[in-house]
Formats: sequence, structure tokens, C-alpha cells
Amino acid sequence: MNMASLTVYGDDRMLQAIREALPTEPASDWLKGDARGNGRIHLDSGFTVDIIAVGSPDLLLEPIRAYLAECGSRGISFTESRIVAELKIGLDGGAALPAPASFDLSLDDLNMLAEMGVCLSLTARPHA
Repeated sequence: MNMASLTVYGDDRMLQAIREALPTEPASDWLKGDARGNGRIHLDSGFTVDIIAVGSPDLLLEPIRAYLAECGSRGISFTESRIVAELKIGLDGGAALPAPASFDLSLDDLNMLAEMGVCLSLTARPHA
């Protein structure tokens, strides 16, 4: 499955303001000091929003663009120094695909991410 999510963490007060303005509810959240499950603890509070999960990587871009555009229209920005936002994109090679999965971001896409203060994480998962 190819998926995209937005993870935001940092200052509790800023997180609450962003969370209240989001177009969707977070799929998960945590508080500073909560256990991470690997024997460590979270150093900051945060949350994750699931944007989309689809079979084809070709179907990822439009929902990502639309979600971030909606965030922008709601006045959400992640440029505050006490906030970190990361767009996480996971690509699945998929055993049935005739060619490797690809994901192409335009300069406009990259500019939008930079202007909003969003980091990008791309992960390609091997097929099962």
C-alpha cells in the first residue's frame, strides 16, 4: 500500500492551535514523556494525520496537494521554530506491478512544502 501522512510535533500550545485548524482529526497523538514502545520516550508532544492510502503511487499526489492546500487556506503554517512537520510518503513496490513504484514531485510541490515549513520523508518498501 502506498501512503501519505503528516506528522507534527513540538510546542504543546502551537500544536493545539494547529490541531484545532486541521481539516481532519489526527489518527494518533502523543504527549511529551509518553512511551514510544521501543523503550524510549517522546521528547515532544505531537500527532499524525493520515492523508491517503492507495494501491498506486500515481494516486498520491493530488490528495496530498489538496490536503496541504486546505491547511494553507485555514491559515496553518509549520514555519514556527518550535514546530516540526514532516510529510511521510511510503511507496510500496508491490509484487504485481510491472515496474518499480515512482513518485515525482514538481518544483511547485517542493516550493509549497518549503513555504509551509514541511519536511519530506520518502520511504520505499520492498514487496512482500
